[in-house]
Amino acid sequence: MPDLCYIPTRYKEGTYTHKPFHTEIDDGICLDYDDQYQILTYTVPNLEDCREIVLYQISDKELMETLKITYAPDGVLQKITAQLKNRELILYIHYTDAEHAKQGLKNFAIRNADAIIAQIGSFTDIAARLFIEYFCDGDCYDFHAKIGTPTQKAEIEKEYPDDGDVVDNPGDYPMDYLYYGDNEAFHIFVACASDGMFSYFQYTVDLMVERIREQAVPLLQKTEDFKFICEEYD
Repeated sequence: MPDLCYIPTRYKEGTYTHKPFHTEIDDGICLDYDDQYQILTYTVPNLEDCREIVLYQISDKELMETLKITYAPDGVLQKITAQLKNRELILYIHYTDAEHAKQGLKNFAIRNADAIIAQIGSFTDIAARLFIEYFCDGDCYDFHAKIGTPTQKAEIEKEYPDDGDVVDNPGDYPMDYLYYGDNEAFHIFVACASDGMFSYFQYTVDLMVERIREQAVPLLQKTEDFKFICEEYD
């Protein structure tokens, strides 16, 4: 897997392209790239658990043409960004402390939840269930919403007449009405925060769930037995 760029965690203040950073280093971020599968891999610096981020279907040309690397006045690496898949993606962000991390993740949670809420708002049928499903195994992050209609619910009840709880299981509903935000950004923003005894993943999930509960549920036409259900899957 070829190395595209070596980015030190300290450098002169300013914003740079990739051009100064092609000398191999031990202390920093190495952007590895798989040409065959278009996979970008790198490890978040300065964290004890060596968190690896893997991004798929990344154009190395697009990445290297739009890469921006920013250092603060004290020389500390602040962020790495690139224009990928028609949007700016933050590949790395430096959090100064826990409160900075929480505020950054709160800002992301609001943006991501609002993107999902806007999609839910376009649903014009009647909703019997609104599910939130989420997952994290360290390598993969997922957060999405799913709507179940009365017709789908009736079909599940017919198929499983002796199981009253099955209609509350999102996995038994078809994937006709799935709504995603930006799971790549979700992964990166959380992975850049040092957890310790605090779960920034769950913190961000909880913020998104409550915003969707408060703002998306009122947008829907609902059955009398409508439920909003949130669960982590494996």
